[in-house]
Amino acid sequence: VKIETDEGVFGIGETVPLVAEFGEPVESIKYVIQDWLAPAIIGEDPFNFEAIFDKMYKAAKNHLFAKCAIDFALHDLVSKALDIPLYKFLGGKTRDKVPVSWVIGIKKPEEAAKEALDFVERGFKELKLKAGSDWRGDIERVKAVREAVGWDIAIRIDPNQAWSVARAITIIKKLERYELQLVEQPTPAWDLDGLAKVTKAVDTPILIDEGVRTPEDAVKVVRKEAADMINLKIGKIGGIYYSKKINAIAEAADIPCLVGSMLEGNIGTAASAHFALAAPNLKFAHDLIGPLFRADDVVKEPLKIKDGYLEVPEKPGIGVELDEKKLETLKYGGRWAMPKVRR
Repeated sequence: VKIETDEGVFGIGETVPLVAEFGEPVESIKYVIQDWLAPAIIGEDPFNFEAIFDKMYKAAKNHLFAKCAIDFALHDLVSKALDIPLYKFLGGKTRDKVPVSWVIGIKKPEEAAKEALDFVERGFKELKLKAGSDWRGDIERVKAVREAVGWDIAIRIDPNQAWSVARAITIIKKLERYELQLVEQPTPAWDLDGLAKVTKAVDTPILIDEGVRTPEDAVKVVRKEAADMINLKIGKIGGIYYSKKINAIAEAADIPCLVGSMLEGNIGTAASAHFALAAPNLKFAHDLIGPLFRADDVVKEPLKIKDGYLEVPEKPGIGVELDEKKLETLKYGGRWAMPKVRR
């Protein structure tokens, strides 16, 4: 997304279409922006965030991934207009660096251990292991990784809602010997009461992810004491504007947050990194490693990750520049669809 003012200042944003998880394919995102959101805010002062987001809310309920692309572009635009890095517009630094964690998918224990050791040697100090329905395999994977990297490296796991309440309690207690940093969304997102039972039953901190997409969701989590932490995945929340609101609710309730990722490219990751540098109430490393999964991108200078830290650009705006030639080269004119699986 590109938003331009009548004075020629422009901002860029991006989003990630995730149909299976959140129901927003690229076609609907493009349609909602062009036909509903853009007409509602064209002509508005870009600094009038409250008015802009109120107009978008009234123009189209939900569609948070589409709104996130506009949010990133607006934040890039206004900080460019002020000739300052975005983190300064967001209040300035609350920390000197943005630590990031490496995410390891579900694979054989020995393969996970090898990958974990490789990225620890590259400077990563926190690791996230994906988990799922094979809970015995999950335990073996955690054991193998812990033995490979030692006890000074933080390990968290993310079952992606795969466990029942009873199973989550049992598995997490079995894993406590490996000193997990946290467990992310072990049970279905809709079941806050169930997650609250897990949170109260185990010593390992519980991080809620898919269960929070709006400020109203965050209020419910606080009231039910459903989790110890909140994952601010800015893409699914609708952008920095709403992430700030959720973080403020969490901070008032003494619930720390961390910044997650929908595997955005350099544009979305840069915007998220500025938020992570400026926002209070954040704890642990963040999952801002999307660019490392891409063979190419549409920016002139990719972000740099060194020794487990994401380097936040000091240039005005989000600090990355769009490469128009690459954008044209990488543009896909067909229809996006999941690849067919052979059975």
